[in-house]
Amino acid sequence: MDIVEEKIVFQVFVTVKDNGELSTCEVGVPAVRNEPADFFFIVDEDLANDLKENANNYKVVLNGMKPKLVTITQTVEEGTLPEN
Repeated sequence: MDIVEEKIVFQVFVTVKDNGELSTCEVGVPAVRNEPADFFFIVDEDLANDLKENANNYKVVLNGMKPKLVTITQTVEEGTLPEN
């Protein structure tokens, strides 16, 4: 009989700003939300832990009708400072 490692999945509820950046993020197993959320995701433990610590580094983008959590990549032009 093979032993299969059980993978823990996390539920993520997010609300977003107009540009897709996260304004709220709740992560849990299961996550319980009392208010409406804009999007719901099921993620692995690594992404869940990163979202708990660095949710401001993520945003939601739509590919057609399918939402996806992606990291925000900041491009800094030479000689300029990023806006805070």
